[in-house]
Amino acid sequence: MRHRFTVIDGGASPIDAVVEAVADEAPVAWRVDLHRAASIGADEIAAWRALLARAAVADPVRADPDYLLSAAQHQAGGRDLVFALAWAVGNGPDRLGAVIPLAMPHTLFGHGRIVVWQPYGSALAPTFAPGNVEPVRTALATALQAIRPRATLELDTPAAAAIPEAGPASRLRAVTARGTIPAHSLVGVRPVHAPEFANVEPDRVERVRDPIQVRDAVEAFLLLDAEASSAPIIGDPSEAAMVRVVTRLFARRNQVTVTLTRRADRVVAATITLGAGASALVWRRADAVPERLERSA
Repeated sequence: MRHRFTVIDGGASPIDAVVEAVADEAPVAWRVDLHRAASIGADEIAAWRALLARAAVADPVRADPDYLLSAAQHQAGGRDLVFALAWAVGNGPDRLGAVIPLAMPHTLFGHGRIVVWQPYGSALAPTFAPGNVEPVRTALATALQAIRPRATLELDTPAAAAIPEAGPASRLRAVTARGTIPAHSLVGVRPVHAPEFANVEPDRVERVRDPIQVRDAVEAFLLLDAEASSAPIIGDPSEAAMVRVVTRLFARRNQVTVTLTRRADRVVAATITLGAGASALVWRRADAVPERLERSA
């Protein structure tokens, strides 16, 4: 097998590159494109979604480019994140065979590990089309060796149990808990079951899906979370930006629902659901704490 490498780095950075590995004997060769999240275009995203359908991934919401690219831009945590897109070429139109998020070692160090990157709180695996794992692994290792010859590639993903707060409604990352006021220090707080609240109107539930209205509904969710949560999303600007961007992008495709529960014109519970049908994911949830609700009334 003869390998030929072509690296187009577009400047000082070796990423956002095109690296080709051509096998003379094989009817199909593999091209590996390395992109940072911001440089992936509409054509790649369309091919990515087609790959998700072919691969029948277990978590299509968090594997969706609208989610994963947003997480890479807002929740990188200082790591150099790139996406390896492996294309089968040489036998008709190029066909995307794998999408692999990678965390690269620091450029100042010759040695290091290139590992699969996962958003905080998820056990997301790379996406491979059926039957493509081994040829893509070989092509990716060859491509990365061309730009990071001393680094080693590790494609084994961490176990779900090793990821903190894994679950459908987990946070993106831990944030500092707010300070609470001791119950004996609260003055003039009315009990939850006070007589004047005995005859309030029943809860009213709103399910917001319209892309224009979703933005306001998300802000209502964030406000409730800031009032009720012990670790409010708004306390972490990167997480708040992530929530706003992801819901905006999913709303463009009618793939988000914000459910608001109102009691006496006040939002007392809110849920953000991504996706639709059987693959829908309850992503974020906030519920009012009764003591705080009555104190603010």
